[in-house]
Amino acid sequence: MRSSHRHRIRVRLKTGQGSAFTVNVGPGGICTELMRVPPLGTPIEGHIYLDGGDASFAGRVVWTLAGDFRLNLLGRMGVRFDRIDPLFVQGLAARAARSAPPGDRSTSTLT
Repeated sequence: MRSSHRHRIRVRLKTGQGSAFTVNVGPGGICTELMRVPPLGTPIEGHIYLDGGDASFAGRVVWTLAGDFRLNLLGRMGVRFDRIDPLFVQGLAARAARSAPPGDRSTSTLT
């Protein structure tokens, strides 16, 4: 169960498994697409890039959905952050606030 709100933001990240893009991002974790997803519980470390800057992170795979190379379908995995740069969380909140419709207060869960 998620402990924080996620935003559908596509940003690049780089891990030991290679480069990928996110499906959604939140202060507590990410969902990303890969051709091959690692097993549950696998530790993941890397860098995530947002608005021209990058932040290091460490986390653990908490769910997976296998892809199918024959159909050119990417797999997905959910990573819960154990460590993320606080400046990334602030940048994510600022970006979400800029893209929210007027009067939408859903980004308040990021604080």
